[in-house]
Amino acid sequence: MADIGDVVEIVVISMRDSFLAVTVFVAVMVFLFSWLQYATSGRFVEYIRERKKLQPVIGALMGLTPGCGGAIVMMPMYARGYVTYGTVIATLIATLGDSAFVLIGAAVTDSSFIAPLIAVHVISFIVGVTWGYLVDICGITPLKPLGRFGPTFVQDEPQNQPKVESPLDDLSREIPEGLGYSILHKGYVVWWAVTLIGLVFAILLLVWSGQDADYSLELAYNPLTMDGFITWIGLLGATLSIVLYIAQKNWFADDTEATIGDKLHSMRETMVHAASETAFVTFWVMIAYLVFEFMLLFSGLSEQDMAQYGDGLIAVMVASIIGLIPGCGPQIIAITAYTKDIISFPALAANAISQDGDALFPLLVRHKAASLWATIHTTIPAILAGIILLLADVNF
Repeated sequence: MADIGDVVEIVVISMRDSFLAVTVFVAVMVFLFSWLQYATSGRFVEYIRERKKLQPVIGALMGLTPGCGGAIVMMPMYARGYVTYGTVIATLIATLGDSAFVLIGAAVTDSSFIAPLIAVHVISFIVGVTWGYLVDICGITPLKPLGRFGPTFVQDEPQNQPKVESPLDDLSREIPEGLGYSILHKGYVVWWAVTLIGLVFAILLLVWSGQDADYSLELAYNPLTMDGFITWIGLLGATLSIVLYIAQKNWFADDTEATIGDKLHSMRETMVHAASETAFVTFWVMIAYLVFEFMLLFSGLSEQDMAQYGDGLIAVMVASIIGLIPGCGPQIIAITAYTKDIISFPALAANAISQDGDALFPLLVRHKAASLWATIHTTIPAILAGIILLLADVNF
């Protein structure tokens, strides 16, 4: 029978490990890709607008970049008629959103995840490009969701507008007011300081584990001991991440048009939103850890028992359906389930293809029909790809 001590231990270890095993590595990746978007996004936008025939390929590449920024940038371009609907579908299929950082973090700490990390991105890219071109060739649009073979619905289609300004100008900007904005824009400095310290110890933990296969970080509360100090760093970092997560007031999605617009125009905002994006990932990874650990604690099941339910056709279907949920939060839980060996690779791939990340929200605001049909047009290839991988017995 579980007692309060077991519950506290699970909470503390989940907070510590989510920060030291995921957050610190994700922070580096998020900052790197955020900086690349800041430095090159304008050129990418102009390039894709001028090359209609390559748009699904470029859209898939934009979606493939970790995080939701690349995918979100594509949505106002479609609303202005600069890119095809097939390009939108290719982008949404290829993106893994913020859940990509969970896989990247797992690959950094465990080399066995490198192969599935590469494989799921390659599969998402190939399916995205193929399905995107197929959508355009068949003439599928929100106006004609079945292409040339179905009825036409009466609704507004994006019209190609004069190229007088960059599509990036369509991205809104955050209003610099409110308690949440103040906490985020002042607290990010402290968060980065703790994260950099945590990164040092996370690397040391990897080194120590490599030198001694039996080494494990003990749960200790005395900050004067090494294990105790590392534990408190993890707890502090996780707590700060929760504070930033609450401050941004976006419970299921962290990236918005406003945050992307800010990041693409300011290096400081790039740092701020890299912190908030990582905090978002941290929160949902921690939730996933807690869900899995409490399920094991109260059900009496082992991870091997749970894995039996994460394989097969039902797992593929459930993973695809989870991908229908807008935002990255539920998807992070699904990807974390894979890193815990709870679901199979075909289920992982199905979720990766089906999910649209945070990019669906700006599309929903600008073009409701396109966003609703896009969820269907990305779920169909997700189920097909998952079943094919399942029948081919592809697993990592």
